[in-house]
Order: sequence, then structure tokens, then C-alpha cells
Amino acid sequence: MIAPPKILRAARELIGIGQVEAADAAGISRRSIQRLERGERDWINGSILLQTYYESRGIVFLRPANGSGWGLIDNSVGNN
Repeated sequence: MIAPPKILRAARELIGIGQVEAADAAGISRRSIQRLERGERDWINGSILLQTYYESRGIVFLRPANGSGWGLIDNSVGNN
């Protein structure tokens, strides 16, 4: 399941990087990240690239379950 725009933005902010760094690491443009994070563009491949990159940095995406919404865990904390 692909995380929604607000969760992708929260993941980027949780690891403390800007859009330029995330774009370079995921191999997409900064403008694409801006559009994805605002929900202006429904681009599954771009969202997957971002989510995969954030997961490689230690972010765990907690999918909705039992009536709860999305959540994030920074699994890299203390592992650097």
C-alpha cells in the first residue's frame, strides 16, 4: 500500500531532509516531490520511489488498521 501525500511528507521531515535531497536520492525531480506531497499529482511510481527511499533510511510506514490512520516510526534512531 502506498502512503498518502501527507505521510510521505511527514516521513521526509522525520528523517530531517529537504525536498532536494529526497529528490536526488529517489531519482525524481524536486517539482515532482512538491506535487506528490501536496496531492496534486497521482504518480504511483514516484510515490513508490520516495517510500522505498524513506524505508531504506529506517522509516517504517504503519498502515491503517482497526480504524486507525497511518503512522510512522523512525527505526534509524540510535542506529546511526
